[in-house]
Amino acid sequence: VIFYSDHGGNLPWTKREVLERGTHIPFIVKFPYGRHSGTVNHDLISAVDFAPTTLSLAGISIPKHLQGKAFLGSQAAPQKNTYVFAARDRMDEHPERVRAVFDGRFRYIFNFFPELPKYQDLAYRSRMGSMQEILELRTQGKVTNPHLLDWFQIPKPQEELYHTASDPDEIQNLANDPAFSVKKAELKKVLFDWMDRVGDLGATPE
Repeated sequence: VIFYSDHGGNLPWTKREVLERGTHIPFIVKFPYGRHSGTVNHDLISAVDFAPTTLSLAGISIPKHLQGKAFLGSQAAPQKNTYVFAARDRMDEHPERVRAVFDGRFRYIFNFFPELPKYQDLAYRSRMGSMQEILELRTQGKVTNPHLLDWFQIPKPQEELYHTASDPDEIQNLANDPAFSVKKAELKKVLFDWMDRVGDLGATPE
């Protein structure tokens, strides 16, 4: 039995984000007869790994065209993921283009449309009571939390870099900090190489 979930969408700045709070989901595998019970896997795993892993567990050959790699079963890849990637091309009815890469300690984000705010006025979300209250407080000038204010900022930074080990909420952007320039350059190259490798079509006109 494999259990996993969607992302929670009833609070702002969670679902639809390429940050940890928008990409980290529960994932539980129950093997027959209690095998592996109580064990925890801390490997970097992406949702594109689910399909090849399911085929591997079922003893079915994994087609070569599938992205991702099996992390369980007879066809489990010998080499673990060094990085995992995330992409967003819309926020519900609003076009967007954001790409991200995570190495387990640092997350790098590239915003292709920095002229857009992180916040998008989504019809579905705007009906939620919590969102309505936040927007009303913002209209009244009563939103004082700097991180929530950053969510409404225009423009947003083109590049973001977060050290998730020391900043799990990913609110301290280190992209312009010279002390992290090498890490930023590494992750940026990895991200754009990945986009080339998978044939990213985000820039294709509609």
